Amino acid sequence: MDKSKLQETELRYRAIFDQSPYGIVLIDSEGNITDFNETAHRELGYTREEFARLRIADIDPFQGPEEIHASIKEVLSKGSAEFEVRHRTKSGEIRDVHVITRVLNLSGNNVFQTIWHDVTEQKKAAEELNNYRHHLEEQVSKRTKELSRVNEQLQKDIAMRKIAEQVREDLILELKDAIAKIKTLTGLIPICAWCKKIRDDKGYWKKVETYIREHSDASFTHGICPDCLKKESPEAYNDVFKTDF
Repeated sequence: MDKSKLQETELRYRAIFDQSPYGIVLIDSEGNITDFNETAHRELGYTREEFARLRIADIDPFQGPEEIHASIKEVLSKGSAEFEVRHRTKSGEIRDVHVITRVLNLSGNNVFQTIWHDVTEQKKAAEELNNYRHHLEEQVSKRTKELSRVNEQLQKDIAMRKIAEQVREDLILELKDAIAKIKTLTGLIPICAWCKKIRDDKGYWKKVETYIREHSDASFTHGICPDCLKKESPEAYNDVFKTDF
């Protein structure tokens, strides 16, 4: 490749490097930041000059130098890695960052070409969405239990209402049956003062027992009262009651 084409290629890749919406950082095997684009330092709130003096340990608030060194060795052995870490900005804010890194050999030295992307807002949105989903599930569960309880009570009420209606119908039938069997004598009954016959609605005079039998369910059995027995048959009366005159 001639020099002009090489320069063109370098310019093209440099343009991609500098204009990327993601942070792009080159890190040596000691954890030093050797090159970076504008997005990398701007997202963390540093000027280019300030960021150039930092190491990975300066922006990682949770891993110490030993842990970072161990992570570097692990990535060196694998050749690449993808993970999430947390970075601290210049103002002290903690941000969630998704990282993709690959080992490159430049001029005989191993370096890490690292692309990182701030996912803090995405994680917050996902967490809020997840919390909202849990809230909805709780509300649905609560409402389902309430509807189940109301439905159960409704079924009980319906069953009790059916029982009450059946009892009411049975009682009405019993009352109708009882009323059908009852004949009641009411009002003024015209009765002869001498013979004690009763005048019916058609003007006929009937014996008391006949009238009562026609207007009620009562039946008569005949006997003789002591006064009549004494009047009509004194001898029989004396035999029955053993009374001396």
